[in-house]
Amino acid sequence: MTCLLKNALLALAFLVGTSRLKAQDFTSYTEPSRNIDISAPEPGVVEQVVAKEGQLVKVGDILVKLDARVIEREADIAMEELKFKKNRLAKLRELQSKKFASRHEVDSAENDVKITELKLLRAEAVIARLTLRSPIDGIVTEMRYDVSESVPGANSHVATVVQLSPMRVQFNLPTAEARKLKVGDTVTLGFPETAATRAATVEFVSPVSTAVVNTVRVTLIISEEGAHLTAGMKCVYHASNPAVEPAPAPK
Repeated sequence: MTCLLKNALLALAFLVGTSRLKAQDFTSYTEPSRNIDISAPEPGVVEQVVAKEGQLVKVGDILVKLDARVIEREADIAMEELKFKKNRLAKLRELQSKKFASRHEVDSAENDVKITELKLLRAEAVIARLTLRSPIDGIVTEMRYDVSESVPGANSHVATVVQLSPMRVQFNLPTAEARKLKVGDTVTLGFPETAATRAATVEFVSPVSTAVVNTVRVTLIISEEGAHLTAGMKCVYHASNPAVEPAPAPK
């Protein structure tokens, strides 16, 4: 009788352990879908700080302007030279039509105009490089320099812009669990802080697993529609997620 009771308890323990394994939860935290550090292309002095931390920005919005006065004057000079050389070219063409200027003189004047146009374009390109803009729609989370401060070198971190919609979350799931998922599948995540659930779409399933712990990195995208999510929120993936919906088959 004692032996039977012992076997029964062992069987019950096995079933409970199996049940717990199947119900295992995996925890991670939400993060921005994009996190971009904007760097200076060269050393310089901050002339103007246009954006501030916490500000919403669109693609192309100006964040910081570095001092570009020298190159702006070069652009002004090139503009005046271009006006003069275009006028000279127009007069030479008129004289050539009357046989008072040679083809060589006109060709030389045309070449001068082209060279000056290129000088102007180069100056304008440098000015554009010294105007740091947001590459994405997002929110400014860091501004490292103030007006008149020196940016020490090329690739110096000047500002950070993050994109919070959609939100991204990464899990390291057991290989067997991760292999059930495909890109485009929809799963349900739990948010303990708000007792809410949110649908998430599988963006990436790593083709390799870590050798030591035998897990696979899985990236999910959470739509921001109808939810108030912030970066750093705790979220839970339930193993053998019952709400997995396969991605629609291509038409």
